[in-house]
Amino acid sequence: MANQDEDHGDGDNAFVRAMSSGIAGVLTQPVVELDMRVVAVQAAQAELMREMDRLTAELQQVLAAVDPPPLEPILTRLAAVRKRLLSATAVLKAVSERLDRTFGLATSASGRASLRLARPAAT
Repeated sequence: MANQDEDHGDGDNAFVRAMSSGIAGVLTQPVVELDMRVVAVQAAQAELMREMDRLTAELQQVLAAVDPPPLEPILTRLAAVRKRLLSATAVLKAVSERLDRTFGLATSASGRASLRLARPAAT
């Protein structure tokens, strides 16, 4: 009786090892990719922090200047660029929607053409 329990236990252990190995095999690649992405995000955050420090130092110099530069022309240019960017985005969205519709029409037309070719000719 004890011998059967030991045999059964070895089978259970083999099953557990096989399942563990399978799960580890499935999860290893996604975890490695996730780790790589986390490292990339950390590097990007460090770069962002350095850039923010640089801009803060530059802003402090501008604020400390006796005669600060006029901001009105810069703000006007920024507003104009923003308006052009929004317009370009709207145009790109419209083009994308047209391409999607055209692709849909071409796909459905292609499907109809292949159906016509597949039908036997009526005699």
